[in-house]
Amino acid sequence: MSYFRGGKVWADDPKVGWVALEEDWQGDMLPQDLVSESSMIGVDFTLVDPIERASLGGYAEMDGDWFFYLSSKTLRFHNIEQEPVYLLGDFNGWERSRNYLLKQLKHGQGITLTRKELEPFEEFEFKFCTEGGKWVDPHSQFPYRENDSSIKNFWFHQKRSGRDLLRFRLVRPNAGLELEKWIQTRPVGNFGFSYDGEASFFRLFAPRAQGVKLALFAEEKSKKEARLIPMNLGKDGSWSVSIAEDARGKFYQFLVQQLDGDGELFSKEIVDPYAKAICGRNGPAVAIFPTFVEDEKKFQPPALKDAVVVEAHLRDLLAHAPCELTSAERLEFNGLSKWLISEDCYLRKLGANVVELQPAQEFDAKQKNEYHWGYMPVNFFSPASVYCSASEDGRVIDECKQMVSAFHSAGMAVVIDVVYNHVGIPPHLMHLDREMYFLNDESGNLTNFSGCGNDLNCHAEPVRKLILDSLIYWVKVFDVDGFRFDLGELLGVELLAEIETELKKIKPGILLFAEPWSFRGRLPQEMNQTGYALWSDLCREELLLFAKNHTGNGSVLELLKNGLDRENQFPCQSLNYLESHDDYALVDRFREISDPVVGDSIGRETVSRVMLALGLLLVAPGVPMISAGQDFLRHKRGIRNTYLEGDVNALNYSLQDKFAQEVQFVREMIRLRLGDPGRRARYSQSGEWEVYTFTDEHSAGFAFGWESKETRDQYLITANPSGAEIVLPLPESWHSSAKRLASYNAEVANPCLLEPLSFCWFSY
Repeated sequence: MSYFRGGKVWADDPKVGWVALEEDWQGDMLPQDLVSESSMIGVDFTLVDPIERASLGGYAEMDGDWFFYLSSKTLRFHNIEQEPVYLLGDFNGWERSRNYLLKQLKHGQGITLTRKELEPFEEFEFKFCTEGGKWVDPHSQFPYRENDSSIKNFWFHQKRSGRDLLRFRLVRPNAGLELEKWIQTRPVGNFGFSYDGEASFFRLFAPRAQGVKLALFAEEKSKKEARLIPMNLGKDGSWSVSIAEDARGKFYQFLVQQLDGDGELFSKEIVDPYAKAICGRNGPAVAIFPTFVEDEKKFQPPALKDAVVVEAHLRDLLAHAPCELTSAERLEFNGLSKWLISEDCYLRKLGANVVELQPAQEFDAKQKNEYHWGYMPVNFFSPASVYCSASEDGRVIDECKQMVSAFHSAGMAVVIDVVYNHVGIPPHLMHLDREMYFLNDESGNLTNFSGCGNDLNCHAEPVRKLILDSLIYWVKVFDVDGFRFDLGELLGVELLAEIETELKKIKPGILLFAEPWSFRGRLPQEMNQTGYALWSDLCREELLLFAKNHTGNGSVLELLKNGLDRENQFPCQSLNYLESHDDYALVDRFREISDPVVGDSIGRETVSRVMLALGLLLVAPGVPMISAGQDFLRHKRGIRNTYLEGDVNALNYSLQDKFAQEVQFVREMIRLRLGDPGRRARYSQSGEWEVYTFTDEHSAGFAFGWESKETRDQYLITANPSGAEIVLPLPESWHSSAKRLASYNAEVANPCLLEPLSFCWFSY
């Protein structure tokens, strides 16, 4: 049992917990972070004394030397006082020697080895053995080494001198104190910080807290000099305080005092859930309240039917962007704003009219340079401080607004990927009220249907209020054009429908996307009564099956007719995609075919099959989404999950030259989809069209045509996933006077002739 993410956490009893670190504690937040990641609430963290550390881990540094200790009390090994015990390990070749015989002590046996004696060994395994040959196993919870024969050994390392073990008080949840009443009560009014020109006002919803204090200080690093101002509890469950001064630009946090399950008081320092700007995941918050965008200046996104989406990550876009940016700007909102001004910007040239940005709300990155996808949020209002040029003065708000405005100037609507199903580290809401804000099972443990260690209780009215207020804020202040809800099933139909209703009051054309699943299940059919587009894994898998295995043309034809998701009322309720940030890149899904992807080398057959799938995606009813770089065959080296691997995810723009034909094909397909030729894909249920299908009984190749009832304009799509030429017996009206609009691997304008691994779009 070793360390994970820098340490290990366990509890011996309901009141005491332990944190063993991978190296001596540096006075940072790591112990608290590890406890939070373990879904525990801990307070009163203290380093244990060397004897207690040696009791659990077998050794500790004492007076400059190394003290090895076998404690009968801690290890529950009986009668060791009656028999000599030896210290054996890698350092002495596991030889039993009187030089390493432990001395009898009051509560066990021990031996001291000099620092010089062990200086040659950075680390080693060791064990205690009695005279009679009985080996003593390490403590069952303290990290140890285990070999292939399941033999467990103690583990010495020079960087763990004894300042690596902390004890903390484990706080048991208190489910009492009118929990159900407050879960069913939606708070009213504004929360967080505000200023009316004469006084500063702070408000926090914490109805079950025993006390709340505002910590207010002038500079980020002067927290120890903070004024602690008691706040007052109102009958509505909110704590508030008014200060006759202008606190704008100052820093603040809340100290919340609560009762645990034993009725004992504990306190936690949290960041205001309604903070508009914070200086990193641990805070503090900046007292600031920005102005709203005027209604007449709001950007109008395309109708859902007319949307073509590109999913992108800020740092993946900027890492190698061919643009003059400083190294800092390649990490920031500012860098993206600057690049978007250039006509040579990849996103502008691609032609998609909607960008779906991976999370931009404050997440749990520890430092600016740390690569992070952003799916571990710690605050729902503040833009991510690591994407800002400086976090201490609230400028993150203006820099994020400028980025959104730059997208709008480039003709692109902005959809932000948001995570309201779980939180990251530190879990400020958990420290505010664990039982009110999070789902708990019958045993009082946090549920984990998100797969991230906790689930927000989206049935609780305070949670719904917080989510709604933050979404409204992002639309009003940043003028974002929509949201993509991560693991939307955990929010539920009722809340998602309310979100749609409230946001459409502000921006009627708001674009709303959602993942319809979680580890608990899928959203029910009732979602078809809303205006959401749900990610379609069915489209992804069927197109992959067709392009990769050249089978399943029946499903592809159904997709082209009216979509595959049967529960939908309208095709645009499906967001169709082949690749996203998560899981494999599309190219990586073709690695094992006859023309495999090897390293950075992509064979022509793979390229053709990828383009065939992309062509079909972009002409199918529904909302098409591509991943940034998908048009120039970006891949992730065959790695399935790259959420912390910025070097793998960063876009390599030199591939645009290598795959110039493919890049041009995708851009042309997007242009056609958004023009008159693509109208049927966007409005397939308008009744304007007559649809025709033509198949080949010996292969998966097909042709799919549509004709305008009014103008008699005709269009035809042909697709051949096989490696052989196919001839389709098309009626005369569908192969005479054909004009090729866009094609891949098709050299002649003859719709009857389907060349190997080809896609073609004709008009008449």
